[in-house]
Amino acid sequence: MKKITICILGLLLVAGCASNPQAEREKANKLMDYKIQVYGPACEKLGFAKDTDAWRECIQREYEQSLMRQPYNHYWDYPYATPNYVRPYYRY
Repeated sequence: MKKITICILGLLLVAGCASNPQAEREKANKLMDYKIQVYGPACEKLGFAKDTDAWRECIQREYEQSLMRQPYNHYWDYPYATPNYVRPYYRY
């Protein structure tokens, strides 16, 4: 009886971790709409025809470059780290 209970609890745990494809699709659509709204006009000014593969690649490239320009927070490489743990203390 214990083995069956453990198996059922394990299956429920795994089922709880399952993804929701509809929510993920909606999130991806919102992100793409944002990219088109922000970076679409810039790519059109660069000479890419709207609604072409090259235009979409330009939008994706501009979005990725904007992510690379954002500063990276090195303090939280590990969830329980403090700034003194991640970055060593230097005497000046």
